[in-house]
Amino acid sequence: MKKLIAFCLCICMAVCCFTACDDNNGPSETTSSKNQTSLPEKNYLINEEGILLSCIGQADENGVYVIPENVTMIGESAFAGDATLKEVVIGSNVKTIGSGAFQYCPSLKKVTVSEGVETIGSHAFSYCENLKEISLPSTVKSLGESAFCYCTALEEISLEHIRRVGEAAFINCSSLERVTFSSELEKIESWAFSQCSSLENISFEGVTELREIGDYVFTGCSMLRSVEIPEGVSRIGIYAFYDCARLSSISIPSSVEVVDFGALNYTRWYQEKDDAYLIVGDGVLIKTTVHPSLLDLSGKGIKTIGATAFYNAAMNNEAPEYGYKYASLLQTITIPEGVREIGKSAFAGCFALENVVLNKELIRIDQHAFDILTDGVTTKAKVNLENCENLEYIGAYAFQGCSGIENIQLPESIKSVGEYAFVSTNAHTNFMEQAAKAEKEEDRYLISSGVLLAVYVAEGQEAIHVPEGVRVIAGAVFCGWDNPYIPEDLKELSPAGMTKYNITYHVKELYLPEGLELIESMAFFRMDCVEKVTIPSTVQVIGSNAFGLCSKLSEILGGENLEEIRDAAFSYATSLKEFKMPNNVKTVGNSLFEGCSSLKTVYFSENLLDFGASMFDSSCTSLSQVYFNPAVRPYVYFVLGSLTHEVHVNYYK
Repeated sequence: MKKLIAFCLCICMAVCCFTACDDNNGPSETTSSKNQTSLPEKNYLINEEGILLSCIGQADENGVYVIPENVTMIGESAFAGDATLKEVVIGSNVKTIGSGAFQYCPSLKKVTVSEGVETIGSHAFSYCENLKEISLPSTVKSLGESAFCYCTALEEISLEHIRRVGEAAFINCSSLERVTFSSELEKIESWAFSQCSSLENISFEGVTELREIGDYVFTGCSMLRSVEIPEGVSRIGIYAFYDCARLSSISIPSSVEVVDFGALNYTRWYQEKDDAYLIVGDGVLIKTTVHPSLLDLSGKGIKTIGATAFYNAAMNNEAPEYGYKYASLLQTITIPEGVREIGKSAFAGCFALENVVLNKELIRIDQHAFDILTDGVTTKAKVNLENCENLEYIGAYAFQGCSGIENIQLPESIKSVGEYAFVSTNAHTNFMEQAAKAEKEEDRYLISSGVLLAVYVAEGQEAIHVPEGVRVIAGAVFCGWDNPYIPEDLKELSPAGMTKYNITYHVKELYLPEGLELIESMAFFRMDCVEKVTIPSTVQVIGSNAFGLCSKLSEILGGENLEEIRDAAFSYATSLKEFKMPNNVKTVGNSLFEGCSSLKTVYFSENLLDFGASMFDSSCTSLSQVYFNPAVRPYVYFVLGSLTHEVHVNYYK
């Protein structure tokens, strides 16, 4: 698990290397030759809008540089890599410090930021390894992603006016000892203070607006000893305090509804707790030491079975105390009335499970919740979902390997089902075997309460018509094959476990019905032969990797009411050359076009402000033009990712 954390750290730290400027006419093309005023007596460039485009080697004999008064924005990479710069003074006329403005300035020690500066963009001071002193004015309300990452000399910073701390903003600031948060703090995004190995003191005093401690926020803060999470926080994210080895005191308020996977693992506090039922926050069971023969969850006010509460830690060679030490003996579990959520991997690896009784109040069963399948081992666990009349969400792999499930009857309340949620259950296996004998195409679809759960594609079938009435395509329903390689003998693939392999090699046409609302993760992953997809107007969400590795997909149409596109949705669609995002899209995830080597132009939604990280990567070698809302400019490095060639960035007016 620690190796996984290290790997994620490397991915999180990818930085891009290109130049982006602005223009008056727009959408505006970002070339270094338009609308600029060159001042030959000083080797810097300022365009007509007051954007300082380039300013390398202009510090005085003491290494000090004062930003000119006519500058309103310090542009992307304006000072990047300047080894002569030791101190910079930023006046009140500057409103924005752009993406990567001072990144990799190895001698920069002091930055004075005047009142009036409003935005510090992504990677603005990243890898300024000698930066020790910077004060943030009250006018700065948010810090961009990776703004101070790897500023290894920074010891203290006051965030008393900051409402949003961006993703990885202070990651690996190894000398940072103290952080004071604003009472107005609203958001700390994932990885924000991860690996700040000297961080001893964090103060949330007076904070009332914070609702979530993001994923990995304090991972590896090995000197952190005490934390008081403020009232109002409802979620503590994945690995939020993982490996904070000295953390012995943590106050969890009554507002907390979710303590996510591994959030407190490898902390002294968690290790020392030996309560029969460790219940925190608003009824979150995160640990139990009770033997299965005496186990009784009723009457204890439990509202959430926390991630890993009954997890078999031995599956991943984890110490028993980071799961349920009796997991391999648990045969029956009754989820009592009042429980609304079963967290990630809550019962994963409970191989002896035979009977699971769920309650009618349950709303969410998270990914891997009852995942049993390991090295081909399954369990006889029987689960009946029919009475879960309020159930809305079933996560990826939730019941994988629960072979005792003979029938999948979802309630009408269901809204989402993740990939492979019912793989290696008898219900799924039996359907595939019967569908293989069916003569009519409509008998080859497993549908429950409007959710398409499985499909059998006949040998040689070249077109798929998803039936009318389907409102959700569950995860991985049409996934091309279940192995990361193509074996010479196609019989090696397992159609009983996954969708039939031959959709990868034959299906060329895909028809989706109006009324479809959600395309879940990996829904059409590796459909190699499909060239064009029309998204129905009713679709609101496209899930992560939904069209990933669709190598011949060259045209994506429709989707005019699409609101969200999740991580890597079109990754490695290597034939895609242009993408025009519908203007209703408000949110996109990470790595959207990773590996799209033929992609030349992308028009992002004019209304899009909520971006994930690294839309592109170094394999997007054909990319030449992208179009953004101008508000994205301060964060453009974070958004565009690890491109290694010049890309023209254009901003809509």
